[in-house]
Amino acid sequence: MAVKKNSKTKELQIQNNFISKFKEALPTSVGLAEELADVLGVSIDSAYRRIRGETELTIEEVYKLTKKYAISVDEVFSNRSDTVTFSYTKLIDSAQNLENYFNRISTHLKLITQFDNKKLHYVAEETPLFYSFFTKKNAEFKLFYWQRSVLNVPEYQNKKFEWGIIPKQIVENAHQSFLEYLKVPSVEIWTNETILTNLRQIQFYQDSGIITKAQALELLDENKKMLEMVQGFAETGRKNISDKTETFQLYCSEVVLGTNCIYVQMGETKYSYITFNTMNSITTNNPEFCEETEHWMKNLEKKSNLISGISEKQRYQFFSGMFKTIDEFIARANN
Repeated sequence: MAVKKNSKTKELQIQNNFISKFKEALPTSVGLAEELADVLGVSIDSAYRRIRGETELTIEEVYKLTKKYAISVDEVFSNRSDTVTFSYTKLIDSAQNLENYFNRISTHLKLITQFDNKKLHYVAEETPLFYSFFTKKNAEFKLFYWQRSVLNVPEYQNKKFEWGIIPKQIVENAHQSFLEYLKVPSVEIWTNETILTNLRQIQFYQDSGIITKAQALELLDENKKMLEMVQGFAETGRKNISDKTETFQLYCSEVVLGTNCIYVQMGETKYSYITFNTMNSITTNNPEFCEETEHWMKNLEKKSNLISGISEKQRYQFFSGMFKTIDEFIARANN
């Protein structure tokens, strides 16, 4: 009987620990019992019984909660500091998976905006994902490129690019993720080569006959407009005119970044998003992993030049170099 009692006590401790982590992941404006009941599809009374430990959480219920809030089960269930659990959305096999991917991104961004204390740090070896969708035309090209050349989706393998080739809903979802990103204060670290990947993709597709000269020039112009937008953010230190405080910082790094990585602070909870397979990302809020990610990013910031706000000369030189690069690609496209 003593063994059963000790086992029951251990299970209750684990459940209490999990409920505690779930509470930390919630915005202050969201009630614990109400959200628990909504996600699990149970009554408020049933939610309270789970909070008090009178009713055990099932594996399926834990899955539902961790799926929505990306709660790290490492800290709850494991004592191993060298093991980290990540979540991700599978992208291959169907267009539906791609739609799920953007729904997941928008859901995470909407969750972040609900916190008073929030900030997103983006180490950008390539143009930040969200800026790829700042217009629906640019989003459509990127979605076509990824599905044809990265994910190898069969239906796009023998097709040339044309406007309207990507389902409108997926384009809309991608663009919506950009709009949500504008609501989150962010710190971005770029290099002088951050925009090159986008430009080379356009050039490669033109050289391969997958896009026309007119399409290439239009897409290059879209990238120039995107860069003008980011330059405006850097000049004002704000993503939106209505922002009352600084919501944007831009650093220029002379160090090769080697990866695209996002680190998010939202209340007491922290998340790390690590890019893999070109466009996808794996997500964790494992405390030790996020702490190491934060330490790495802060070191990068210290070794980089802040070019937003008052750093007018350095900002001018940085963006002038990038606009010159785009103009060179436009000249090649014309030839």
